[in-house]
Amino acid sequence: MMKKLISVFLTLMLLCALASCDGGETNTPSIRAFEVNGVTVALDAEAAPIISSLGEPVAFAETGSCYGDGKDKVYQYTSFKVTTYSSRGKDYVLSVEIFNDTDEKACTAEGICIGASTADVIAAYGDAKEQSDTSIIYVNTATK
Repeated sequence: MMKKLISVFLTLMLLCALASCDGGETNTPSIRAFEVNGVTVALDAEAAPIISSLGEPVAFAETGSCYGDGKDKVYQYTSFKVTTYSSRGKDYVLSVEIFNDTDEKACTAEGICIGASTADVIAAYGDAKEQSDTSIIYVNTATK
């Protein structure tokens, strides 16, 4: 149950990392990077070198962008996916969704990984915007 809770937390934290198309409020601007297999995946970082370092995705999709001026792209890997947006002719990391860590070890810069306790998450990031028995939600709408 705790592993599932932390997995949900990590997914929600990254999905909420930037404002949606209609905006949002800033709560925790420090939640910005994860490391997966030794590759740092930072929100709003230029995507090309990150995607190149992560290797060949198992699936890829793109659609018109809600966040930028080009296409949103989704790179699906075995245990996670990276979504990017286009702005001024370049792609940037919008979000990372981590499904599990069976193939890749994924942690935040603060050392929070799938399987971390609720107490460890709160100690690392402070009080959450929302918290229930099954999720901890932080919102980060800071932009580059």
